Amino acid sequence: MRPLDFLYPALLTLSACVGEAEALRKTSDSVLLSNVKTLTLRKDLETSHRRVAAVRQLKCIGGNAKGLYDIDVMRCKNQGSDYEDENIQWTCTASLPSEFKLGSTDVICEGYDSSSDPYVLKGSCGVEYRLALTAIGEEKYGRGGDNMWKDFRGKGYVNWSALIFWGIFVAV
Repeated sequence: MRPLDFLYPALLTLSACVGEAEALRKTSDSVLLSNVKTLTLRKDLETSHRRVAAVRQLKCIGGNAKGLYDIDVMRCKNQGSDYEDENIQWTCTASLPSEFKLGSTDVICEGYDSSSDPYVLKGSCGVEYRLALTAIGEEKYGRGGDNMWKDFRGKGYVNWSALIFWGIFVAV
């Protein structure tokens, strides 16, 4: 018998035990992200948390309709992965008034052991989204966004103090 012949069975047994222990540890409050089929997220709820602080499940981060409407419920569906098994592509939808449409969405979940862990903490997912105006919304609210002239368009009045200020400023 060669001295290293016992090493191979020992390593195989050890790796099997480590794999089983890892699987047992991950079952209680973690889930493999690729196994999550749908997410239902709500406006007034926060995510569960373990390693980082809790955040709101729904967060509007931009778009020309930001601040004009709050989405109550959003549903996101797992559409599979692209170039890596755990890089999940999500399709998110929400019921919106005709003035608004959903822009880009990013599903963000807390990795169980680290930010790159394919297992995530159950309940830790949230969505950052952008909200945009439709043509109907632009008629009702103006073009939105950071347009400095938005207060003057379609209001039926002239801001005389601003007009006088700019007239004097340009003259000087």
